[in-house]
Amino acid sequence: MSRLLRRVIAAIVLLGAPLGLAQAPITPNTEMRMLGASNDVVAYVDAAQSEILLSAYMLRVQGVAEALRRAIVERGVQAYILTTNSGLSEGASYGKSLALAGAHVRSGYANAELLIVDRYYVVNGPLIGVQSMPEGMDPTFAFTGTDYANSLVTIFVEQFNAATPYDPTEVVR
Repeated sequence: MSRLLRRVIAAIVLLGAPLGLAQAPITPNTEMRMLGASNDVVAYVDAAQSEILLSAYMLRVQGVAEALRRAIVERGVQAYILTTNSGLSEGASYGKSLALAGAHVRSGYANAELLIVDRYYVVNGPLIGVQSMPEGMDPTFAFTGTDYANSLVTIFVEQFNAATPYDPTEVVR
């Protein structure tokens, strides 16, 4: 087994264990590729037609936030965002503005950087929350396949439902 393949498998197990990704069914129909920049994540958001599920510690990447806003406002995509209390309240966060744009935002236990698009594409890794890959950071992977995505949807929905809803109108009042 090549060193790169061993590192990819190790990364999947290490990244996936906290959210249960290691239990998600990677089948022969599941495609996987490594992403190199946040623009790669933006491409998946831009492909969304009906639903985006996003779990992130922080919501700081302008390109990802702008792509989410376009999806919500221009294409009518339903966006569900789970972040931490810090990820919602810090000054650099796009969480509040995305809620004003129409995203369903909640704060709570966001234990992974995870993006699920149309229950088919899955992006997992730090590029959801950081602009580029600093040296030594775990890689970000994209997966394609309904079996894999749907197994993660169940976990996301449980965590989302247990989190505290954010109401952007309370800030405006």
